[in-house]
Amino acid sequence: MTYSYTAKPGQAILLVARASGDASNVDALQQLRDSLVAQVGTSGKVDFEQVDRIEEGAATLASAQYDVAIANPVIPHSVEHSSKVLGQVLLALKPSGTLMLYELVLDAANGVEGLPITRTQEELEQQLKFAGFIDTRTEVQPVSEPGLLELAENHWKLSTAKDFVVSAAGRVLTATASAAKPAYNVGAAAALSFGKKAKAKEATSSNAIAPKKAWMLNVDSDDEAEIEDQDELLEEEDLAKPDAASLARPDGAAPKRKACKNCTCGLAEGNMVDDSEACKPTEKPKRLTRPVDVVNVKSSCGNCSLGDAFRCSSCPYLGQPSFKPGEKVVLGGSMLFDDFMP
Repeated sequence: MTYSYTAKPGQAILLVARASGDASNVDALQQLRDSLVAQVGTSGKVDFEQVDRIEEGAATLASAQYDVAIANPVIPHSVEHSSKVLGQVLLALKPSGTLMLYELVLDAANGVEGLPITRTQEELEQQLKFAGFIDTRTEVQPVSEPGLLELAENHWKLSTAKDFVVSAAGRVLTATASAAKPAYNVGAAAALSFGKKAKAKEATSSNAIAPKKAWMLNVDSDDEAEIEDQDELLEEEDLAKPDAASLARPDGAAPKRKACKNCTCGLAEGNMVDDSEACKPTEKPKRLTRPVDVVNVKSSCGNCSLGDAFRCSSCPYLGQPSFKPGEKVVLGGSMLFDDFMP
């Protein structure tokens, strides 16, 4: 059986199918290809690729080369298109290109014993969407009992073909799916303007209204026209530079005395004092310190003999090597020569 397609002149069409050893299958594919070649004319092209070669990675489809892709178009439609095949077909289509796909599906999720078909109509649509297609539409039609017997005996090689036809009658459907590629190619990129061009166009247009600025005075309004100039409120004496005589104390008094360090006259406490009397600050008694006996010093932390890595910042043994507790540190040898002699 051959399906008829109406192609436009100049279109690039891709046929994806499995050319089995069945002569009728090969003849149907050849008839379909010849019909499409006659419709697209010399300005178009029709290419064919084996679905098994795409699945195995032996064939790679070029990107954005075809307007229409037709997958598994002739009986028995026994190919179950994987996500890899659908992804390659999507890559080969031009932006907004269309896909026509035929596949056998089940009427429900519960499979039939011995049947290699596992996908339902809803799962086929989901697979197309996961591959990147949009506008997916699917129509189903039950496979006739003679068609099921042909599949069971010649394609699936089932030993109990007649029993299979009885159990699978009405459950195996032929799905005709159509989908489209988005209006952009895979990997396409575009710069986002974030509205800068639109704002610039509005600002340059003659009918554009400038936005009001915050805290802007409208001098054309009647309320703001009565505001006086602040410079006119100043007189000449306000602009005169003051001299040192005008800044002196009017009574000629001395400036206020400040309390000194260690004040004893009460000025620091805010008491009234006689300015004629000088303040006699007292000095803090110096704390008598006794020399540290480095030899007989007792360690409070117990880490003095361990070395600088364990000593405090005020340890008297800083800079000296580690020693045993109670032992006097003595640096032997002469400091004029190196410890290492060749």
